[in-house]
Amino acid sequence: MIVMHMSGAYTPQNFYGENDILVDCRDISGTKCYCDEMAKNLLRERVAKLSYDDIHFLDSGNYHYLSLLWLEKLCQPFSLVLFDHHPDMQPPSFGDITSCGGWVKEALDRNPNLKHVYMVGVNPILMEELDIDDSRVHMGLDELSADQYPIYISFDKDVLSEGDARCDWDQGELTLDDALGMLHKIAEKHKILGMDVCGEDSNWETAFDSLDLVKINEATNVRLHEFWQNKK
Repeated sequence: MIVMHMSGAYTPQNFYGENDILVDCRDISGTKCYCDEMAKNLLRERVAKLSYDDIHFLDSGNYHYLSLLWLEKLCQPFSLVLFDHHPDMQPPSFGDITSCGGWVKEALDRNPNLKHVYMVGVNPILMEELDIDDSRVHMGLDELSADQYPIYISFDKDVLSEGDARCDWDQGELTLDDALGMLHKIAEKHKILGMDVCGEDSNWETAFDSLDLVKINEATNVRLHEFWQNKK
């Protein structure tokens, strides 16, 4: 697996080991929630020699835009399956700066290989507020069975209930068991090119129940990694 250290949220966890690839980016400034082009190019350099064909742990949801760097490596048409409580399709607040809340829109606008996005667990109220009219965006997996393209999976743990994840952002109600059931069904019928996972709590050190928080997030990371290892 590939583990990207952005905030230090993985420091107390033990789901990865010496044989895994650690990418420490904590020295790159200007990366939390928003990422300008200079920082993005530095991040690209850190992952330049690494493959999309793996599971990538991206730290907190504040860094979900890192998915863009892995999607850029795909040189063939593909579809994205997004597990997330938020649609991450907000227009940029200023300029063309990349953000954790708008990276999916940026991928659709700029990556010609991205053909469809299937959203699982997204708050429908947030979608209504955005008023998105894009035939490439699908709420749910109903139409995925007819999709001819291989799949990349992006999994934000804020889609899960607090019993299965503790995140920086407000969370959904999906259980990890149900999410894994969906993932296995996807893997049965589609080629999966790669996967990333985010949704740590970057403020774990100051949480009143930090030990429980770490255990919950680590256990979920272990099960998601097990899915990746056994998907074939």
